[in-house]
Amino acid sequence: MKFARKLFVKDYKNTDDPDVRARYGLSAGIFGIVSNTLLCAVKLAVGIIGHSVTLVADAVNNLSDAGSSAVTLIGFKLSAAPPDKEHPFGHARYEYITGLIVSMAILFIGVALLKSSIEKCIAPEAVTVNVYTYVVLGVAIFAKLFQMLLYLDFSRAINSGALKAAAADSRNDVIATTVVLVSAIIIDVAGVNIDGYAGIAVSLFIIISSVLLLKESMSPILGEKPDAELVNKIKTKILSYDGVIGVHDLVVHNYGAKQLFVIAHVEVPADVDLMQAHDLIDNIEHDFWNELNVRLNLHLDPVDVNNAQLAELKLKVENILNELDPGLSIHDFRMVGGNTHTNLVFDVVVPYESKLKATDIIDVLKDKFKNEPTVYYFVIDIDRQMS
Repeated sequence: MKFARKLFVKDYKNTDDPDVRARYGLSAGIFGIVSNTLLCAVKLAVGIIGHSVTLVADAVNNLSDAGSSAVTLIGFKLSAAPPDKEHPFGHARYEYITGLIVSMAILFIGVALLKSSIEKCIAPEAVTVNVYTYVVLGVAIFAKLFQMLLYLDFSRAINSGALKAAAADSRNDVIATTVVLVSAIIIDVAGVNIDGYAGIAVSLFIIISSVLLLKESMSPILGEKPDAELVNKIKTKILSYDGVIGVHDLVVHNYGAKQLFVIAHVEVPADVDLMQAHDLIDNIEHDFWNELNVRLNLHLDPVDVNNAQLAELKLKVENILNELDPGLSIHDFRMVGGNTHTNLVFDVVVPYESKLKATDIIDVLKDKFKNEPTVYYFVIDIDRQMS
């Protein structure tokens, strides 16, 4: 579908540009409005003449698709608005809301089609099938298939949930119209009126797929785990700077595509000059903004890299926790000595699926350290993996 990008979107390769992204959405919206309105008009005319509830419902479905395309167009227009006093993080999440609205519209259409199909089963009407029926359905399947491929291509180009929802809707229409075509053939050839039953099958498929799409559309609005490839890219870039020896507590806030705000803790040797370390952090933050358009906020964590005893204790704790659960990891490991005991203070990152509590981990560590000549107390905080 590269030709469609060239045809509809100026500077189509520069998808990092918010204006180019908006043009993708606006082009897809206008194309959807025009094509779906034409399909609705033709199907409605043939369906009314032939007394086919399935074809009429399919026409109404196309009309709703035109409305969904209008919502998509408005959503991309609103999401391209710059940040303002009330919305300092921008308006890109409008695109997520658009995807949610389109998904809800698909669900409502499925329910309405189910109702009308059940009524047609209870009180069936004679259905007229002629050459116009076949022509309209054939053209509709081809048109919807083209729509699906275009929306899917555009959604992949700009990673758009709204366009992905539109592509799924077009896929549903291809399946629905194919079922209508098969139903028409059976009615025409065998003389068996399965119009209502075919409508029930189509509506159930639409309802199930719309529920799955609703779940997928709500996920970024609620806040979801960032893409593993993105997290790895951020960590790798931070660790590439001289003087950085570790990264943890990475949190990615997504306010829409290309609107990322990232928080992370960066470990540096404790003996580095404070002004030098501060300069390092500033440089990393500036580079992320200038090169990746990512707002990065870093917290500095000094690490004592010259204390052999501390390194040995940390390694022992890591090995114990690895035996307990390979998904556990630690950071901010510190040792605070005293006359009667020594505190080992650190954070433990526990996977969400783990049932371990801080007391469980401390009990295991106490047992493993009970024969040590020094009495150790364990002061730990539980972290969850945010990325």
